[in-house]
Amino acid sequence: MSLTRKALGWVITGCASLTCLMQAGCLSANPVPDRTRTAELTDGRTGSDRKTRTLWNQDVADVSDAWDGITPLSIQTAITVALQNDPDLRLELARVAEARADLAQSSLPPNPVLGFGIGAAIDAGGGTPAMIEVMQQLTWLWTMSDRIDVQDQRLASTILSAAHRTVERATAVRAAFARAVAARDLIEIETAYIRTTSGTFDLVGALAGVGESPRVDVDRALIDHRSAEADRRDAVRALRNRKIELLRLMGWPDQSTEWALEGTLEGTRRNAVPDEGETVARALTVRLDIAAGRRDIDAAEAEARLAGLSRIPEVGVGLGWRRFVSDRQIVQPGMTVSIPVLDDGHARIARASARLEAAHLGLAILEENVVEEVRLSLNEWLQAREQVEAYDIGLVSSAREVVRRSESAFKAGSVNATELLLTQRRLITLERRLLMERLAADLAWIRLEHAVGGSFDLPLEAPVVHVEKN
Repeated sequence: MSLTRKALGWVITGCASLTCLMQAGCLSANPVPDRTRTAELTDGRTGSDRKTRTLWNQDVADVSDAWDGITPLSIQTAITVALQNDPDLRLELARVAEARADLAQSSLPPNPVLGFGIGAAIDAGGGTPAMIEVMQQLTWLWTMSDRIDVQDQRLASTILSAAHRTVERATAVRAAFARAVAARDLIEIETAYIRTTSGTFDLVGALAGVGESPRVDVDRALIDHRSAEADRRDAVRALRNRKIELLRLMGWPDQSTEWALEGTLEGTRRNAVPDEGETVARALTVRLDIAAGRRDIDAAEAEARLAGLSRIPEVGVGLGWRRFVSDRQIVQPGMTVSIPVLDDGHARIARASARLEAAHLGLAILEENVVEEVRLSLNEWLQAREQVEAYDIGLVSSAREVVRRSESAFKAGSVNATELLLTQRRLITLERRLLMERLAADLAWIRLEHAVGGSFDLPLEAPVVHVEKN
């Protein structure tokens, strides 16, 4: 029995030594450096001055202290709260951690197999036969580099994709905030129109009371007034809807909507017009999702190399100890070799080639979509800006002057109530259209900044991800 224990000790010692040697080169599964790099990639792209890394240090379940849910909300504060409390963004960080674990797993060798056996003699001989052996697969040695490279590139792609989705969420917050501001301004327009229709109704009613205006004009003025009140009630509800949408993007879907918005629509206040060609070139260089697409191609190339190694036989080595009935003991080294005959790797190589082609095509499609997004957003912004100028200077201002003159003429008796009501309706229609054009300009500019990677102030260089391999 002492010999058995001694042989078992040899086998276990050899197995432990081999395992320690293999583990020395394994990669860490700690996702903190990757999370930090993800946060760094978003800085300067979200529209917020706060560092994303600092905001992500707070647990998503802890309510952000950037806003109390009561004081007026600014766009900067809205983005800050979203970065801290939106679970969609933390889901992206969980995917980064998963990709880091896959990278660490790719560096691990397969576990050694330890076998035991003991028997009883069925003939007249005495003694008890026994067997101990350990087997280790060695194929991972020449596939390890490519396996690590595949997961390395996938982790980099996941980091870039997570950063890109963070920028997308910030863009969605900015767009929702602009829609809420427009809804707030619409209430002001509708409120002013109520005052206008109320004054007209009182004036027409007074003239009808002395017989200077027909009763039908009073009824028309009353209809306009009640219609204005209905439009304002609708606008109030619309503002609440926009606030609820904004709160969801901020990660506060159950928060009260009894707070004010701080800010104005500013899409038309930017005087510099970006050059289309330079803007497209910037987008193709700076965007995070395009950089992620390039890493996907690198991962597919490494996967294709790994698939090519499937044609090489898999090899394993082992060491065994055997004790026979006659009390004879032997140490038995061995080797296993799989012959790629039935599965020659052809299908695996074909699949890897198809994935590589798909990665190239996916990047080409993405780049074409980005070019379209940039050109459309720029053209829509220019279109909305031109419309704002046309309505603000050429139409709304003139309509206001016409209404002022019509009111004076109506009081003097030279214009009837029908003409006055028509000019007032025309003015409110133009003011609503002007507001919508201002909103369209804001949204187009937000989409344009997103299309170029988050901001025109970013350095004109491709984002780089160095995966930490300690």
